Amino acid sequence: MTDFFHTIKGFDLRTAIRIQPVLSDLMIVVSVSGGKDSTALILVILEMIAAGVIRADRVRFVFADTQWEADETYAYLDFLRARLNVEIDVVGVDGGMEARCRHRAGFPGRQQRFCTRELKIEPIRKYHDAIEEETGLETVSVMGIRADESESREKMLEWDDEGPRYTRERWGGYVWRPLIAWTVTDVLAIHSRHAIPVNPLYRLGHNRVGCYPCIYENKEGIALIAEHAPKKIDKIDNLERELVQLRIARNAEKPGRYAHEDDASFFQTQRQGFSGIRKVVTWAQTAHGGHQLHLLPPPPKGGCMRWGVCDIAPPPLADGLEIAHDALIEECFDDAMAINLEVLDRMVAERKLQGTAADFLGGMGAPI
Repeated sequence: MTDFFHTIKGFDLRTAIRIQPVLSDLMIVVSVSGGKDSTALILVILEMIAAGVIRADRVRFVFADTQWEADETYAYLDFLRARLNVEIDVVGVDGGMEARCRHRAGFPGRQQRFCTRELKIEPIRKYHDAIEEETGLETVSVMGIRADESESREKMLEWDDEGPRYTRERWGGYVWRPLIAWTVTDVLAIHSRHAIPVNPLYRLGHNRVGCYPCIYENKEGIALIAEHAPKKIDKIDNLERELVQLRIARNAEKPGRYAHEDDASFFQTQRQGFSGIRKVVTWAQTAHGGHQLHLLPPPPKGGCMRWGVCDIAPPPLADGLEIAHDALIEECFDDAMAINLEVLDRMVAERKLQGTAADFLGGMGAPI
């Protein structure tokens, strides 16, 4: 066996060797999100394949697309596919997040968090079932969960059997969490060793990658989205208005169906005395206390800035064009550019610049 497993504190190759007989009879299904932990997980699995611990033909990578992710995440997944030469399958439901919200005339809430189950868990469970039917082998769900993320995750085991059937409380099969003992330092170290940059969202200052935004997004995260993805705020504003009209119409058909027909807010901030995405964004742009605007926009504190591994902001490109994560392309310009030109063209158009992304990048002398 090679030695590179032992260069990361928290990962013990002996664990993989111990469960190797079990893995040899299973299809290994790795859940991918585009976040730092799931990318580290991909790299660990590829190292295990290289070391002969698991077979490449027994591994599948899958991404549950909520259709509510950031553009940067979709581009980053394409980058991983090209750079690591891996296939990442995509599952989801028709219409994604917006369709499920229209179905309910409301957004997910803290008490009714249907988004995770309906848009992620259930599509991935169906993906596992299809693989089991195709191959005749049971699957193991491999997840990039770490114990130091939360108290609940601290109690999770590296290897678990949540079978035999899928329920609201149990996965319905084996679960493997190879990174359970890892720290953020370990995660970033394996990125560095493989020269794989993290998702561009971390460089902007976001602490997490996933739904963009998530209903649990914090104040700084909301302000970052309003600054860097204002069209997403517009989309939420329009959807809030549409859902209110749906509630009014459905209440007319069945009175009392919705207790608050005039309020379908993405963020549940009624206790703070306001609702609606526009007011939430205004609040997110205030200083501590929520009343006074910052004289100058504060530098982000999350993501790369929190871990101390990135500059505060990426350097600007020609004519003010900025790419959210220049590290994404600094060592792999050819691959990344072919993948990301569509996203970059949209950035150019939004800034009302003349030309295309290829024009600006070509002007820098970058290979196109």
